[in-house]
Amino acid sequence: MESTGFENKKNSKNFVNDHAGLWAILACLFFVTTVIFASLYFSKSSDYKEVVALEEKSTQDNQDLVRQLDSLKAEHARIKLEAGALADSLSEKDSLIMAQIAEIEGLMARQADYNQIKRKLDRVQKISKEYVHQMDSLITIQHELERKNEALNTELTQTKEAKATVEQQNTELTNKMNEAAKLTANNIRACCVRKKSNSKPEVETQKARDAERIKTTLTLAKNTLVPAGTYNIYCRISCPGDGHVLCQGKSDAYSFVNGEQRLQYSVKKSVNYVNQAETVTMYWDISAQDQKKFKEMRGTFIVQVFSDNGLLGESRFTLE
Repeated sequence: MESTGFENKKNSKNFVNDHAGLWAILACLFFVTTVIFASLYFSKSSDYKEVVALEEKSTQDNQDLVRQLDSLKAEHARIKLEAGALADSLSEKDSLIMAQIAEIEGLMARQADYNQIKRKLDRVQKISKEYVHQMDSLITIQHELERKNEALNTELTQTKEAKATVEQQNTELTNKMNEAAKLTANNIRACCVRKKSNSKPEVETQKARDAERIKTTLTLAKNTLVPAGTYNIYCRISCPGDGHVLCQGKSDAYSFVNGEQRLQYSVKKSVNYVNQAETVTMYWDISAQDQKKFKEMRGTFIVQVFSDNGLLGESRFTLE
């Protein structure tokens, strides 16, 4: 029994010794296979990561292209809106930009080569910058012209206002000169008188029965602005009651024009005016046949004095 056990152990040992090379080969094959599988695994993993990285970069690149294109379109629309009618002056370049944008959008929709799209986008961005620069220059020039135009309008308005002020002042001065160049009268006084004696040919009376003449006196004022010459002085006497005017006749021969009115006068006198103060006396004689009527005209008489230039003034007297 012991001899059998010993033989078995010897046989096992011999088996191991006989197959040691095989085990070494198998171990080498396992190691090599493991290394190969590991290399393939890590190689595939690296390729996958590279593919993912490339896809992410492509996505980012495409997004960047979209952002650049959107920014370009927004800036182009803004400058056109700001330019308004000025945009028509660069319509040819505007059409070129819009055509290029449409072409780029078509390439992006077809997912064309990134570099091709980028080159076209760079080209249209350059054109767009030139467009924006030119449009900004036109807008600046327009604003400057508008500012100058506004300044000119303000200056023109101020000039017109100044001219209107000067014209008004000249008109007022002319009116004042015209007024100053007219005859004026002072101390206008009217009353009734009657004859008394040679030493005292007339006396003033307030009694209607004694009245023989209506006397009007005035002083033409000194005025060097009035051209010297002959001037007509008109005395117009309005009676109490109905206010009729004492006159020698109703024809135009006994009338004068005052403004746009033709008026009858009672007495007319021509005066040679030499720019000095001068006293003028005018009489209306009450005829014998009018004495009875005149005695009945008790009340207040209004006496107006005119020159060829207008009313000089008036006076009143009352008869009892």
